[in-house]
Amino acid sequence: MEHYFTRKPTSSGEIHHIHTMLRGRKLIFESSSGVFSKKRIDFGSRFLVETVRLKNQDKLLDVGCGYGVCGIALSFHCRYAFLIDINLRACSLTKTNIALNGVTNASVVCGSPDCFHSFCDVAVMNPPIRAGKTLVFDLILSTKRCLNPGGRLYLVARTKQGARSIFVHMEEEFSSVTYASLKGGYRVIEAAV
Repeated sequence: MEHYFTRKPTSSGEIHHIHTMLRGRKLIFESSSGVFSKKRIDFGSRFLVETVRLKNQDKLLDVGCGYGVCGIALSFHCRYAFLIDINLRACSLTKTNIALNGVTNASVVCGSPDCFHSFCDVAVMNPPIRAGKTLVFDLILSTKRCLNPGGRLYLVARTKQGARSIFVHMEEEFSSVTYASLKGGYRVIEAAV
């Protein structure tokens, strides 16, 4: 069965348009089959976007960006946003959505966080829980290596889908880990390098 964390989705590319408001800004996203939450913005991503604290000079990394919801919404509140995903269709959609929303301070990288090293101030992630904890934990560690000293990772997860075990794992890897926010069965974890 094909998942949204597949490198080259083979499902038909049926296009969907999503109009939304995030952090006080009207945005439009083009989505398609073969990517996560193709018909609507999922609660976790929306919750993550509303929770993240950013400074104007921060460089942001959106890990597993999908069609670009988090990185694009947050790009208006930071110096530069890098959006990264292994899914080629997601990367193509993200490029389209950057243009659709008039974003001038963002770029897309089709690959893994290993492309970066001690480069960003803030990273955000709505991890592919269905890919399994081993992959999620590896993704967290490679994202940690992308952060500058003092950098922060914000990760959203459902309580029922392992948020507590992710929190415990992150406590072993980061200098401090807290819950930045809790709502509707979701937790946003904030971890500092």
